[in-house]
Amino acid sequence: MRRVDLERGQTLFQAHEPLRTAYFPDTCVIGLLTRLHDGEPLEVGVVGRDGMAGLAFIPGINAMPYEGIVQVAGTALRIPSDVLKHAVRQPGSVRDVFGHYAYTLFAFGVQTTACNALHSVKARCARWLLLTHDLVEGDEFPITHNVLATMLGVRRPSVTVIANAFHRARLIDYRHGRMKIRDRRGLEAASCDCYRAMREEQHRLLGY
Repeated sequence: MRRVDLERGQTLFQAHEPLRTAYFPDTCVIGLLTRLHDGEPLEVGVVGRDGMAGLAFIPGINAMPYEGIVQVAGTALRIPSDVLKHAVRQPGSVRDVFGHYAYTLFAFGVQTTACNALHSVKARCARWLLLTHDLVEGDEFPITHNVLATMLGVRRPSVTVIANAFHRARLIDYRHGRMKIRDRRGLEAASCDCYRAMREEQHRLLGY
């Protein structure tokens, strides 16, 4: 493994293209996005220090149906996908952990799809901020309204309205492209049940 610095907006892998490198985020956050028919991106998952990105877990498959883009800049451990795939195929605890993680990622994707279809943009925005808060150090992290709009699959003005409402409610502070979580419990109340469901499923499968 080699520690690397990743910049916000950096594309780590493309959908349906061979995976050559896997990443274990340390301080960065990687968004997993799919493209709709009109080319608009939509979030299907987010990966931080609790997971990894860039490895196909199904034998005979070496690509994923989504792309990986850095949403919060930071560091990660990088390893060739072939090397990691060889380790995962060996019987033992490593394979078991990665199998559980693969299912967790699948469950997150299913929950995110349902959330995108059924819940308000405000609730989804609160969910995304909570998930990202879990994956970074401290209460403050860099994020722009454009990035948040991309992850939620909405227009930037919609995110601006919601961020202003959260700010007035003293849930967050936002200035100069940096988000600070001020009232996490209040943000949890503003979120839909999807955040709790995701974290409970992760804890059940992975123990954290």
